[in-house]
Amino acid sequence: MITWRAALVVGACTLLLAAASPAVADTATLTTDVAAGTWKALRLRNVAKGAILSVDVEVSGSLSVALVDLDNYRRFPAIDRPLFRGSTDTLLAFSITAPATGTYFVVLDNRAGNEPRAVEVTVRASSAKTTETTRAALDAFERDLKKIFVFEPFPIRVERCGAPQAFAGPAGIVLCTEYADKLYEALRDRAKAGDALLFTLFHELGHTLLAQWKYPFFADEDVADEFATAVMIMLGQHERVRAKAEFFAANPSIADAIAKVFRDDRHPLSPQRARNILRWAKDPELVRKWQPVLVPHMQSALLERLLQRPPSWADRQLIEKELAGRAR
Repeated sequence: MITWRAALVVGACTLLLAAASPAVADTATLTTDVAAGTWKALRLRNVAKGAILSVDVEVSGSLSVALVDLDNYRRFPAIDRPLFRGSTDTLLAFSITAPATGTYFVVLDNRAGNEPRAVEVTVRASSAKTTETTRAALDAFERDLKKIFVFEPFPIRVERCGAPQAFAGPAGIVLCTEYADKLYEALRDRAKAGDALLFTLFHELGHTLLAQWKYPFFADEDVADEFATAVMIMLGQHERVRAKAEFFAANPSIADAIAKVFRDDRHPLSPQRARNILRWAKDPELVRKWQPVLVPHMQSALLERLLQRPPSWADRQLIEKELAGRAR
Protein backbone atom coordinates (compact mmCIF):
# COMPACT_ATOMS: atom_id res chain seq x y z
CA MET A 1 0.00 0.00 0.00
CA ILE A 2 1.38 3.40 -0.96
CA THR A 3 1.65 5.46 2.23
CA TRP A 4 -0.02 8.59 0.88
CA ARG A 5 -3.13 6.56 0.12
CA ALA A 6 -3.25 4.99 3.55
CA ALA A 7 -2.68 8.24 5.43
CA LEU A 8 -5.45 10.12 3.67
CA VAL A 9 -8.06 7.42 4.09
CA VAL A 10 -7.14 6.69 7.71
CA GLY A 11 -7.59 10.38 8.52
CA ALA A 12 -10.93 10.49 6.75
CA CYS A 13 -12.18 7.31 8.40
CA THR A 14 -11.13 8.48 11.87
CA LEU A 15 -13.14 11.63 11.33
CA LEU A 16 -16.20 10.08 9.73
CA LEU A 17 -16.51 6.97 11.86
CA ALA A 18 -16.43 9.25 14.90
CA ALA A 19 -19.20 11.36 13.37
CA ALA A 20 -21.22 8.23 12.58
CA SER A 21 -20.82 6.63 16.00
CA PRO A 22 -23.54 6.99 18.60
CA ALA A 23 -20.85 6.41 21.22
CA VAL A 24 -19.26 9.81 20.74
CA ALA A 25 -22.10 11.63 22.43
CA ASP A 26 -24.81 11.22 25.04
CA THR A 27 -28.20 12.09 23.62
CA ALA A 28 -31.41 13.02 25.43
CA THR A 29 -34.77 13.64 23.76
CA LEU A 30 -37.91 15.15 25.23
CA THR A 31 -41.25 15.17 23.44
CA THR A 32 -43.88 17.16 25.29
CA ASP A 33 -46.68 19.72 25.15
CA VAL A 34 -46.20 23.08 26.83
CA ALA A 35 -49.55 24.59 27.78
CA ALA A 36 -50.29 28.24 27.14
CA GLY A 37 -49.02 30.47 29.94
CA THR A 38 -46.65 27.79 31.30
CA TRP A 39 -43.10 26.50 30.89
CA LYS A 40 -41.20 23.21 31.13
CA ALA A 41 -37.55 22.20 31.35
CA LEU A 42 -35.31 19.33 30.27
CA ARG A 43 -32.68 18.59 32.93
CA LEU A 44 -29.16 17.60 31.87
CA ARG A 45 -27.30 15.94 34.74
CA ASN A 46 -23.55 15.54 35.25
CA VAL A 47 -22.44 17.60 32.26
CA ALA A 48 -18.64 17.77 32.24
CA LYS A 49 -16.74 21.02 31.96
CA GLY A 50 -15.83 21.65 28.32
CA ALA A 51 -18.57 19.39 26.94
CA ILE A 52 -20.26 20.62 23.77
CA LEU A 53 -24.03 20.77 24.24
CA SER A 54 -25.81 20.79 20.87
CA VAL A 55 -29.54 21.44 21.09
CA ASP A 56 -32.21 20.96 18.40
CA VAL A 57 -35.73 22.22 19.08
CA GLU A 58 -38.76 21.54 16.86
CA VAL A 59 -41.94 23.34 17.89
CA SER A 60 -45.49 23.79 16.56
CA GLY A 61 -45.61 27.53 17.21
CA SER A 62 -43.85 30.49 18.79
CA LEU A 63 -41.79 29.54 21.83
CA SER A 64 -38.89 30.98 23.84
CA VAL A 65 -35.96 28.68 24.60
CA ALA A 66 -33.12 29.13 27.09
CA LEU A 67 -30.22 27.01 28.27
CA VAL A 68 -29.18 27.81 31.84
CA ASP A 69 -27.09 26.45 34.70
CA LEU A 70 -28.56 25.34 38.03
CA ASP A 71 -28.23 28.72 39.73
CA ASN A 72 -30.09 30.54 36.95
CA TYR A 73 -32.72 27.80 36.78
CA ARG A 74 -33.49 28.28 40.45
CA ARG A 75 -34.01 32.00 39.80
CA PHE A 76 -36.29 31.46 36.78
CA PRO A 77 -37.87 33.55 35.34
CA ALA A 78 -35.37 36.11 36.68
CA ILE A 79 -32.51 34.69 34.59
CA ASP A 80 -29.61 37.13 34.45
CA ARG A 81 -26.92 35.12 32.61
CA PRO A 82 -28.35 32.41 30.32
CA LEU A 83 -25.86 30.42 28.30
CA PHE A 84 -28.30 30.74 25.41
CA ARG A 85 -31.63 32.47 24.86
CA GLY A 86 -33.67 32.58 21.68
CA SER A 87 -37.11 32.03 20.17
CA THR A 88 -38.59 30.15 17.23
CA ASP A 89 -41.88 29.13 15.71
CA THR A 90 -40.51 26.11 13.81
CA LEU A 91 -36.90 24.94 14.25
CA LEU A 92 -34.01 26.13 16.40
CA ALA A 93 -30.49 24.72 16.69
CA PHE A 94 -27.59 25.98 18.81
CA SER A 95 -24.47 24.78 20.62
CA ILE A 96 -22.65 25.92 23.76
CA THR A 97 -19.57 24.80 25.67
CA ALA A 98 -20.29 23.93 29.32
CA PRO A 99 -18.31 26.39 31.47
CA ALA A 100 -18.28 24.09 34.53
CA THR A 101 -19.20 20.58 35.58
CA GLY A 102 -22.77 20.42 36.82
CA THR A 103 -26.48 20.30 35.95
CA TYR A 104 -27.99 22.34 33.12
CA PHE A 105 -31.54 22.93 31.92
CA VAL A 106 -33.18 23.58 28.56
CA VAL A 107 -36.15 25.80 29.43
CA LEU A 108 -39.19 25.81 27.11
CA ASP A 109 -41.09 29.00 27.87
CA ASN A 110 -44.67 29.41 26.60
CA ARG A 111 -45.78 31.91 29.24
CA ALA A 112 -46.47 34.50 26.54
CA GLY A 113 -48.37 32.08 24.33
CA ASN A 114 -52.12 31.79 23.87
CA GLU A 115 -52.05 28.20 22.61
CA PRO A 116 -50.26 25.00 23.67
CA ARG A 117 -47.07 24.07 21.82
CA ALA A 118 -45.98 20.60 20.80
CA VAL A 119 -42.22 20.43 21.31
CA GLU A 120 -39.43 17.94 20.59
CA VAL A 121 -36.00 18.70 22.04
CA THR A 122 -32.87 16.70 21.32
CA VAL A 123 -29.68 17.43 23.25
CA ARG A 124 -26.35 15.91 22.23
CA ALA A 125 -23.42 16.17 24.65
CA SER A 126 -20.01 15.61 23.05
CA SER A 127 -16.88 15.54 25.16
CA ALA A 128 -14.08 18.03 24.64
CA LYS A 129 -11.84 15.04 23.87
CA THR A 130 -14.15 14.00 21.02
CA THR A 131 -14.09 17.52 19.63
CA GLU A 132 -10.30 17.60 19.77
CA THR A 133 -10.08 14.19 18.06
CA THR A 134 -12.39 15.32 15.27
CA ARG A 135 -10.38 18.51 14.74
CA ALA A 136 -7.12 16.57 14.71
CA ALA A 137 -8.53 14.11 12.16
CA LEU A 138 -9.70 17.00 9.98
CA ASP A 139 -6.30 18.67 10.14
CA ALA A 140 -4.57 15.39 9.23
CA PHE A 141 -6.95 14.81 6.33
CA GLU A 142 -6.35 18.29 4.94
CA ARG A 143 -2.56 17.90 5.26
CA ASP A 144 -2.60 14.56 3.46
CA LEU A 145 -4.90 15.86 0.74
CA LYS A 146 -2.32 18.56 0.02
CA LYS A 147 0.29 15.83 -0.52
CA ILE A 148 -1.82 14.48 -3.38
CA PHE A 149 -3.39 17.45 -5.15
CA VAL A 150 -2.52 21.08 -5.86
CA PHE A 151 -5.41 23.38 -4.88
CA GLU A 152 -6.27 26.56 -3.04
CA PRO A 153 -6.85 25.64 0.63
CA PHE A 154 -10.45 25.47 1.85
CA PRO A 155 -11.87 24.46 5.23
CA ILE A 156 -13.56 21.12 5.90
CA ARG A 157 -15.81 21.23 8.95
CA VAL A 158 -18.03 18.89 10.93
CA GLU A 159 -20.62 20.91 12.84
CA ARG A 160 -24.22 21.18 13.96
CA CYS A 161 -26.30 22.82 11.22
CA GLY A 162 -29.92 22.46 12.34
CA ALA A 163 -30.68 20.11 9.44
CA PRO A 164 -29.26 16.84 8.03
CA GLN A 165 -27.07 18.20 5.24
CA ALA A 166 -23.68 17.97 3.61
CA PHE A 167 -22.62 20.66 1.20
CA ALA A 168 -19.75 22.42 -0.52
CA GLY A 169 -19.48 26.10 -1.37
CA PRO A 170 -17.19 29.13 -1.32
CA ALA A 171 -16.76 28.67 2.44
CA GLY A 172 -15.54 25.08 2.06
CA ILE A 173 -17.10 21.70 2.85
CA VAL A 174 -19.49 21.16 5.75
CA LEU A 175 -20.64 17.77 6.98
CA CYS A 176 -23.46 18.35 9.44
CA THR A 177 -23.56 16.09 12.48
CA GLU A 178 -27.32 15.79 11.94
CA TYR A 179 -26.46 14.14 8.62
CA ALA A 180 -24.34 11.51 10.43
CA ASP A 181 -27.07 11.04 13.05
CA LYS A 182 -29.78 10.36 10.46
CA LEU A 183 -27.57 7.96 8.52
CA TYR A 184 -26.85 5.97 11.66
CA GLU A 185 -30.52 5.95 12.68
CA ALA A 186 -31.45 4.52 9.26
CA LEU A 187 -28.58 2.04 8.89
CA ARG A 188 -27.97 1.03 12.53
CA ASP A 189 -24.45 0.07 11.53
CA ARG A 190 -21.45 2.22 12.38
CA ALA A 191 -19.28 0.90 9.54
CA LYS A 192 -21.99 1.32 6.88
CA ALA A 193 -22.74 4.85 8.10
CA GLY A 194 -19.01 5.64 8.06
CA ASP A 195 -18.67 4.34 4.49
CA ALA A 196 -21.66 6.43 3.39
CA LEU A 197 -20.14 9.52 5.01
CA LEU A 198 -16.76 8.79 3.43
CA PHE A 199 -18.32 8.72 -0.03
CA THR A 200 -20.21 11.94 0.75
CA LEU A 201 -16.93 13.64 1.68
CA PHE A 202 -15.29 12.62 -1.60
CA HIS A 203 -18.42 13.65 -3.51
CA GLU A 204 -18.16 17.15 -2.01
CA LEU A 205 -14.41 17.17 -2.70
CA GLY A 206 -15.34 16.52 -6.32
CA HIS A 207 -17.52 19.62 -6.47
CA THR A 208 -14.91 21.77 -4.72
CA LEU A 209 -11.75 20.64 -6.51
CA LEU A 210 -13.33 20.44 -9.96
CA ALA A 211 -14.68 23.98 -9.51
CA GLN A 212 -11.19 25.22 -8.62
CA TRP A 213 -9.72 23.40 -11.61
CA LYS A 214 -12.27 25.01 -13.97
CA TYR A 215 -13.76 21.68 -14.98
CA PRO A 216 -16.91 22.62 -16.91
CA PHE A 217 -19.26 20.11 -15.24
CA PHE A 218 -18.15 20.57 -11.62
CA ALA A 219 -21.73 21.19 -10.42
CA ASP A 220 -23.16 18.02 -11.98
CA GLU A 221 -24.07 15.47 -9.31
CA ASP A 222 -23.30 12.45 -11.49
CA VAL A 223 -19.88 13.91 -12.29
CA ALA A 224 -19.20 14.39 -8.56
CA ASP A 225 -20.26 10.78 -7.92
CA GLU A 226 -17.98 9.51 -10.68
CA PHE A 227 -15.10 11.63 -9.38
CA ALA A 228 -15.64 10.24 -5.86
CA THR A 229 -15.72 6.67 -7.18
CA ALA A 230 -12.55 7.12 -9.26
CA VAL A 231 -10.56 8.87 -6.53
CA MET A 232 -11.58 6.42 -3.81
CA ILE A 233 -10.54 3.50 -6.04
CA MET A 234 -7.28 5.32 -6.76
CA LEU A 235 -6.78 5.54 -2.97
CA GLY A 236 -7.26 1.80 -2.56
CA GLN A 237 -10.90 1.95 -1.39
CA HIS A 238 -12.49 -0.13 -4.16
CA GLU A 239 -14.08 -2.55 -1.68
CA ARG A 240 -15.64 0.25 0.36
CA VAL A 241 -17.17 1.82 -2.74
CA ARG A 242 -18.47 -1.51 -4.03
CA ALA A 243 -19.92 -2.68 -0.70
CA LYS A 244 -21.70 0.64 -0.09
CA ALA A 245 -23.19 0.77 -3.57
CA GLU A 246 -24.25 -2.88 -3.50
CA PHE A 247 -25.98 -2.40 -0.15
CA PHE A 248 -28.05 0.58 -1.32
CA ALA A 249 -28.82 -1.02 -4.69
CA ALA A 250 -30.03 -4.19 -2.95
CA ASN A 251 -32.04 -2.33 -0.27
CA PRO A 252 -34.17 0.25 -2.09
CA SER A 253 -36.57 0.53 0.86
CA ILE A 254 -33.73 1.76 3.12
CA ALA A 255 -32.48 4.14 0.42
CA ASP A 256 -36.00 5.52 -0.06
CA ALA A 257 -36.51 5.93 3.70
CA ILE A 258 -33.25 7.89 3.99
CA ALA A 259 -34.20 10.05 1.01
CA LYS A 260 -37.49 11.00 2.70
CA VAL A 261 -35.66 12.06 5.86
CA PHE A 262 -33.10 14.14 4.00
CA ARG A 263 -35.56 15.53 1.42
CA ASP A 264 -32.59 15.95 -0.89
CA ASP A 265 -31.71 13.72 -3.85
CA ARG A 266 -28.09 14.88 -3.88
CA HIS A 267 -26.67 13.12 -0.84
CA PRO A 268 -28.67 10.09 0.26
CA LEU A 269 -27.65 7.32 -2.10
CA SER A 270 -30.68 6.40 -4.21
CA PRO A 271 -30.88 2.94 -5.85
CA GLN A 272 -30.20 4.56 -9.25
CA ARG A 273 -27.10 6.38 -7.99
CA ALA A 274 -25.93 3.14 -6.38
CA ARG A 275 -26.31 1.29 -9.69
CA ASN A 276 -24.32 4.01 -11.46
CA ILE A 277 -21.51 3.72 -8.91
CA LEU A 278 -21.45 -0.07 -9.23
CA ARG A 279 -21.16 0.27 -13.00
CA TRP A 280 -18.26 2.71 -12.69
CA ALA A 281 -16.56 0.59 -10.02
CA LYS A 282 -16.61 -2.43 -12.34
CA ASP A 283 -15.02 -0.45 -15.18
CA PRO A 284 -11.26 -1.24 -15.17
CA GLU A 285 -10.62 1.92 -17.18
CA LEU A 286 -12.47 4.33 -14.86
CA VAL A 287 -9.47 5.65 -12.91
CA ARG A 288 -7.29 5.82 -16.01
CA LYS A 289 -10.03 7.77 -17.79
CA TRP A 290 -9.83 10.43 -15.06
CA GLN A 291 -6.05 10.83 -15.29
CA PRO A 292 -6.16 13.73 -17.82
CA VAL A 293 -8.23 15.64 -15.23
CA LEU A 294 -6.25 14.60 -12.14
CA VAL A 295 -2.60 14.42 -13.24
CA PRO A 296 -2.22 18.16 -14.05
CA HIS A 297 -3.28 18.88 -10.45
CA MET A 298 -1.19 16.24 -8.66
CA GLN A 299 1.83 17.17 -6.60
CA SER A 300 5.16 16.65 -8.40
CA ALA A 301 6.54 14.43 -5.61
CA LEU A 302 3.55 12.13 -6.01
CA LEU A 303 3.90 12.01 -9.79
CA GLU A 304 7.55 11.04 -9.43
CA ARG A 305 6.59 8.31 -6.98
CA LEU A 306 3.97 7.00 -9.40
CA LEU A 307 6.64 6.69 -12.08
CA GLN A 308 8.87 4.72 -9.71
CA ARG A 309 6.11 2.34 -8.58
CA PRO A 310 3.27 2.72 -11.09
CA PRO A 311 -0.15 1.30 -10.13
CA SER A 312 -2.24 -0.27 -12.87
CA TRP A 313 -4.20 2.93 -13.50
CA ALA A 314 -1.19 5.23 -13.93
CA ASP A 315 -0.72 6.78 -17.38
CA ARG A 316 3.07 6.86 -17.58
CA GLN A 317 3.19 8.92 -20.78
CA LEU A 318 0.83 11.53 -19.36
CA ILE A 319 2.79 11.73 -16.09
CA GLU A 320 6.14 12.11 -17.87
CA LYS A 321 4.70 14.84 -20.10
CA GLU A 322 3.32 16.72 -17.07
CA LEU A 323 6.61 16.53 -15.17
CA ALA A 324 8.58 17.61 -18.24
CA GLY A 325 6.34 20.66 -18.60
CA ARG A 326 6.89 21.63 -14.97
CA ALA A 327 10.66 21.36 -15.37
CA ARG A 328 10.80 24.03 -18.07
